[in-house]
Amino acid sequence: MALRTLTIDLQRGHARQFLPATVERDYLGGRGAIAWLLWNHLPPGTPPLAPENLLIFAAGPLAGLDGYASGGFVVGTRSPLTGAIGYGWAQGHWGAALRRAGYDVLVIRGQAPEWVYLYLDGETVRLRSAAALVGLDTVATSAALRAELGDEVLVACLGPAGEHGVAYSSIVAEGRYLAEPAGTGLVMANKRLKAIVVRPAPGPLPAHDSRRLAAALEVIRRRVERSPLATRISNLGSSHLLARATELGALTGYNGRSGNLSASLAGSRDALATLAGRQSRGCNGCPMPCYFDVVGPQGRPAPLPDLETVAGFGARCGISSPDALVAIAERCLHLGLDPAAASATIAFLMECQAEGLSQSTTLPWGDASAVLSALERLAVPQQRRDMLSLGVGEIADVFWGGAVFAPQVKGLAMPALDPRAVPGIALAAATAPIGGDYRYSMAYEELVPEPPAWLPEADAPQSLRARALRLIWHERFAATLDAIGLCRRLGLMAYQVSPGELLALIGAATGAAITATDMARLGERIVTVERLFACRYADTGCHDDLPARWQATPLAEGPAAGQLPPLAELRAEYYRRHGWNAAGEPIPERLAELGIRG
Repeated sequence: MALRTLTIDLQRGHARQFLPATVERDYLGGRGAIAWLLWNHLPPGTPPLAPENLLIFAAGPLAGLDGYASGGFVVGTRSPLTGAIGYGWAQGHWGAALRRAGYDVLVIRGQAPEWVYLYLDGETVRLRSAAALVGLDTVATSAALRAELGDEVLVACLGPAGEHGVAYSSIVAEGRYLAEPAGTGLVMANKRLKAIVVRPAPGPLPAHDSRRLAAALEVIRRRVERSPLATRISNLGSSHLLARATELGALTGYNGRSGNLSASLAGSRDALATLAGRQSRGCNGCPMPCYFDVVGPQGRPAPLPDLETVAGFGARCGISSPDALVAIAERCLHLGLDPAAASATIAFLMECQAEGLSQSTTLPWGDASAVLSALERLAVPQQRRDMLSLGVGEIADVFWGGAVFAPQVKGLAMPALDPRAVPGIALAAATAPIGGDYRYSMAYEELVPEPPAWLPEADAPQSLRARALRLIWHERFAATLDAIGLCRRLGLMAYQVSPGELLALIGAATGAAITATDMARLGERIVTVERLFACRYADTGCHDDLPARWQATPLAEGPAAGQLPPLAELRAEYYRRHGWNAAGEPIPERLAELGIRG
């Protein structure tokens, strides 16, 4: 079945169309469809903040069916942070609503003359004034639109940070789910699109084979019920991984300068488990709920700080109070900020100030009040643009010598797990075509006690060959999860979905009779298009290095003291296993094998 696409030109109108049937065959949908559209339909040289840049929302074929862990979406664009393809991933139910409203893919182009929101209700497509919504945070925006249009609508929107042009602003769905990492929010803001409201048709969409779908999901559910790892994630979300990260030395303090953590930071996982008022806000029907609310400032619900928030604002910035981390997580959600990018930028500025490279003294290490004040500055109009709003990639060279310790790769912030302690994550952060965010591949195997038996090279997992092959496996598996629309937290963070089960879900949802080799090739095709785009159009798209601190300067203390990732050797093996040239560029013969237009 061809993918149903709605294209909105914010200046000229809209059009419905179907993508060629070969797109679903070769890319499935979701992230795969986004990669295909950007490679084939974004004019070369289009600046990221030009009206002609495409902002694309897509949900995979599983979204909207009678299942679980499949209601999220992917949003992609040419990122203003990197010049490469940038994505935001969000869980929840908005993607399912988009498909139940009649669309697999939503393409936004152009720039509205004033702030608007888009309303989708089956055949009804309307652009409406968002003047009354400007200035509202993401939770208030969602509430206001639901009060006006009905509780059954689902909202994806920007907060004040996006309105004011913060480089790492994020889109938030349903007032709950951040689309991370950063990049897409600024493009949406530049188009003056405050929100997208979707009214889904009632009832699930039909699957090609509903019995096979139910059977595959039941197998996964039973594994989750037996899995200690899934149980722990169901209790603490991604913050469960903090304990193992601390053991390995992957939580480092003061922007990676210190391998010693305070006792309170080292015990942050246990402290989070005792926060008051914890309530699950996991996705409907999921056997592994992984999002939670706790009691936040002024008694309001606030998100339980996740791995990126605790590692970033906690270890990296030196903030040890769990209550302060809750307050920071709450502000990031309401303002629409990617916590990983926000913490990277703030930690970099903290170090610049501490070392006297900046004349400002507004951000002392460990000062939660100063961090909250800095975040609030991003939510108000600025007469002169605050450097904090630019993001760490853009300001890395502003301060003399700052590029050495700026936590970014290719312009995108590095989340705070220290790559010196986890070589697989070092390779993932250095080579990701979206920039330095290892969540692109979600290769978390080093953070779980018993990686699944289906990973390659089980006999020698620490060899160069194994690390390269395992990262490639994670890249392709993540791409396929995103293309079919299955939650990457369930499939990769918790390793609860085997390749055979993913293959069964693809067949049940679409009717495609594909083999395991076909599925691996599908994931490879998506990753290769993204790599090709980065190498061709991003200034540093093929520069697969880490900043000098994390590549060449070992820690003096802590569990990872003296360790450095063998990045040059890992990178060469990774390129070779991908079938790329020595510069990391996909070669014409490989593109021809995959059917990619070079």
